[in-house]
Amino acid sequence: MGENEHGQPTEDAEDAGDAGDAGDAETARDEQLAAEADIRYWFDETVVGRPVTCEGGAPIEGSNTAARATYIGHTTGRRFDQGDPPWRWLELTGYDPDDRRGEQLIWCEEAFLFFEDEE
Repeated sequence: MGENEHGQPTEDAEDAGDAGDAGDAETARDEQLAAEADIRYWFDETVVGRPVTCEGGAPIEGSNTAARATYIGHTTGRRFDQGDPPWRWLELTGYDPDDRRGEQLIWCEEAFLFFEDEE
């Protein structure tokens, strides 16, 4: 058991009795972490469903090199900004043509996101 900002008892995720309680606790924990990291999530209906390509990459574990990845998909409309000045991210549902895992939810930094419906 924990306490909220008013000193009232709250249930931790591991103490929760059912999946709904655990989901609520997880959401609250995510919101707290976002506030501590200066992250602001928001929804932008003007970009929902737009076709995009995201050029990205990631370090290769255990090495000093990185791999490139390209994701092709559509935007969900979910965004987040982190820090000041903001580092902007946009969520998309898409896939990497070189990866067999299929469609995934991906956060892409706005600078590496290209809208395919723009000339």
